[in-house]
Amino acid sequence: MGLTYESPVLFDRFHSPSRGLLDKADVFSNIEQTVSTNNGTYELIVGADSQLRSRGTFFAIVITLIQQGRGGMFFYHKFQERRYTSLQQRIFQEAMYAVNLASELRQYLREHEIDLPIRLHFDIGKNGPTRKFIQQLLSLAETNHFRAEIKPYSFCASTIADKFTK
Repeated sequence: MGLTYESPVLFDRFHSPSRGLLDKADVFSNIEQTVSTNNGTYELIVGADSQLRSRGTFFAIVITLIQQGRGGMFFYHKFQERRYTSLQQRIFQEAMYAVNLASELRQYLREHEIDLPIRLHFDIGKNGPTRKFIQQLLSLAETNHFRAEIKPYSFCASTIADKFTK
């Protein structure tokens, strides 16, 4: 069975625990301003998670900005799609959403002359049924010029995004 990529969901609105509901442009601008005005080393991570329910598949995609040694902030977007019964299709859909959003963010940062690498966090690991997707998803990240991490290091997907799919 071949995988199909669904038409892209528009991630236009994000929630921030500290800033409330924001347009994507405001999220990107917020990241730009934070990195530009504060000294320090930053990490930018994009991750996604999903949960299969009877009414459909619930997704959450998260952008996390961490200032090493000083904490951070995150922004999330939740949405529901059709029911993906195939674990492989659901995991790959999560990954594609993360890659697409990270690519948009990278383009924005480049246009604003900010050199900040973006990592991807995938909600897969060496234990359990997702282990068979590790190589394919790491290759997907590398092909798109991103570094990716899996469990137990992929907290943006497996902890933060997971919280918002429940």
